[in-house]
Amino acid sequence: MSHTLGRRNRGMNPAARRARRRRPFALGLVAVVLAGSVVLAPGPAAAQSADITAQRVNGSNVYEIAANVAGILCSTEAGSHSVALASGENWPDALAGAALDRPLLLTKQAFLPAITRLYLTPCADHPKAKVIILGGTAAVSEDVADTLRGMGYEVDRVAGADRYETARRAARLFAPDTLSNVYVASGRNFADAIAAAPNVSKDTPLILTEPGELHAEARRFLTDEDRTVESVTILGGTAAVSAGVEEEIRELGIDTDRIAGADRYETAALIARRAFTRSECFPVTDVAVASGTIPYGGLAAGAVRGPCQPLLLAPDPNSPVPEVLAEFGRDWALAIGADTQAAVTGIGPSSVISSAAILAVSTGISTGTGDPGGATGELDWSRLAPAVVRVDCLDTSGSVLKRGSGFFVDDGRSIVTNYHVVEHPRGGDCRRIRAYLGGTFEQEPTRELPVALERSDPDRDLALLVTDPDIDANRTLSISTEPLRAGETITALGYPRVGGATLTLTTGRYSGTQQLDGLTWINTDTPISPGNSGGPVLNDRQEVIGVATLLRISTSGGATLGTLSLLVPAEDVIALINGELGE
Repeated sequence: MSHTLGRRNRGMNPAARRARRRRPFALGLVAVVLAGSVVLAPGPAAAQSADITAQRVNGSNVYEIAANVAGILCSTEAGSHSVALASGENWPDALAGAALDRPLLLTKQAFLPAITRLYLTPCADHPKAKVIILGGTAAVSEDVADTLRGMGYEVDRVAGADRYETARRAARLFAPDTLSNVYVASGRNFADAIAAAPNVSKDTPLILTEPGELHAEARRFLTDEDRTVESVTILGGTAAVSAGVEEEIRELGIDTDRIAGADRYETAALIARRAFTRSECFPVTDVAVASGTIPYGGLAAGAVRGPCQPLLLAPDPNSPVPEVLAEFGRDWALAIGADTQAAVTGIGPSSVISSAAILAVSTGISTGTGDPGGATGELDWSRLAPAVVRVDCLDTSGSVLKRGSGFFVDDGRSIVTNYHVVEHPRGGDCRRIRAYLGGTFEQEPTRELPVALERSDPDRDLALLVTDPDIDANRTLSISTEPLRAGETITALGYPRVGGATLTLTTGRYSGTQQLDGLTWINTDTPISPGNSGGPVLNDRQEVIGVATLLRISTSGGATLGTLSLLVPAEDVIALINGELGE
């Protein structure tokens, strides 16, 4: 909510103002629909009686989607002359954006995309035109800031040493001295924070913590001498924010409650359902659905929505539509009653949000997946092939010394693999490393890509490789932050030598964890062979739950007792990507 919108509601009490805020989201929606975005037919049965329509905010990339969500072009009348700007290549800093109560736009690190500039141009002459940049210059360069100043904008930057400090600084920027409630979410994943974003404001800010212990920056915010925090709402289950963290908050004398479902989709639905209990929200006529695996559309939508405009999450279009979306749709229709006009909006194109997910909310009927079928007969695993690579360790003459697998993460220019894949047989790092792209279940990789070792952790057997920053971003895999269930089916993708030269898929079961040398490993009966090392192992939502590795078990005398097929847990992969693991 911009300051202009806030002044418009000055006669209301603060709680009602927060609940009824109407950020510029609706303007963008109308314009996109008139421009020809997909508009789906109203649903049958109970939802039909409530006249719930389904529609979509589209865009060809994350920058266009964010601009369209914000309103296509800024409006000085609506107050969107003041916006937040974050990286569209790395999501953590953007999590803090909802607390700034203004539209959130996205940018490249090195330059301002044309679509973002187009959005900002109409407001550049406004006497209070301002852009608040989230994150340091490694996320949004000073060249981008200079471009904005050249357009006529005042530029502020909210940045800390990491995402936790950035979130704290954003939360305290406009926060009053007394806060009735603060949201706390894991800084390792975006899903729970995005789902709660419509409820986040300067009066109810969001701070981030590590899953296992209360981060120092979160503690600092909650214990500042010039601020009183009455309660904290923890987002997600104990795998996201542990019971120990909750106890640490209580020991500060702060009341807590927790919103947690079995997974991110149920958690988001539980958060969204709270709008039904707010008298100032009746009837809830505006619901959105964003991706639970790709963060940027949800980040932009959450920044411009209020507590009466809940935001649900949906999985990848090729994954089954969670029944919780249909359950929410049925209860929503009952809550608002017959003859009420309402709309559910998908944030992003069909490659990001399936029509099935949108229709599940609008009709209360689950219609399956967007594209069932594929390599396993249930899910289309072949669509993930572009994100999985073969990794070769070469000597100076170009001969292959070692071979393994890897997968693209983060901005599409970083690759996770095992450290032992890129470790020279005689010790130290490989002199030359190559990634090979373009493989499928029918053909071997066709494209060679030079990569460099960014950081590694030999104990954790993880390495992060980087490509040329000027290449086009590749398809990436999402990393799971949800606990596995005993017996859950998991699938390994990679280039084992026994599978020939093409991409190979094997399946098995999750069999718990074990401790070896003080480190946690995932047990599985999934077949993993030499060459699979460094490849992704995924759950049935096609999210990475671990990295395949072959661990040689030795006696104290050095004799090898055997080799185990184990997985490095996803939480360590996240730590590696975030720079919290390895050197």
